Amino acid sequence: MSKKGQYEATSVIIATGVNFGKVLKGEKEFLGRGVGYCATCDAALYKDKVVTIISYSKEEENEANFLASIASKVYYVPMYKKDIDVGKSIEIVNDIPVEIKGNDFANELILKKSKIETDGIFILKESSDPGQLVPGLEIENNHIKVNRLMETNIRGCFAAGDIVGAPYQYVKAAGEGNIAALSAVSYVDNLKRNKSMQ
Repeated sequence: MSKKGQYEATSVIIATGVNFGKVLKGEKEFLGRGVGYCATCDAALYKDKVVTIISYSKEEENEANFLASIASKVYYVPMYKKDIDVGKSIEIVNDIPVEIKGNDFANELILKKSKIETDGIFILKESSDPGQLVPGLEIENNHIKVNRLMETNIRGCFAAGDIVGAPYQYVKAAGEGNIAALSAVSYVDNLKRNKSMQ
């Protein structure tokens, strides 16, 4: 799933670089239960509901405007200093998010000076914590854990480059990318071979 659509693949290589962004308290706990990272992808789930968007980039204003056409109310919490250009129905909240709370689902965003009762929270930023990219992915020291073939703990999922650990050098990343690509091709070939033998 991406901002531009949904893609299907037999194998995936994660090579997103390093993410040092701070995760909100409660963000991981409520991921998929009222917290998401793509407003346009999940907008239909929030028809006629109250939604909060925490945005780290001006480019995400389009997602807020799109969501406002579906949700009953949209709160927009900009984490950037540029001029904000969102629809008039969107309420801009100039405050700092601290924590996401809820029971079974997230229903409250705690900010430094206020709080917002909400049915869903979208955190729109350019990078995500490695453990949030793929559910069940094994993480070690905030990096994706891989073996020498760049295999993760999930079959068909490989990772390479800075996301798997230091040193953060392009030569290392390129070498690991090559190994990951060869491993992914081998994985897909083996699947095809096994399928044809059945």
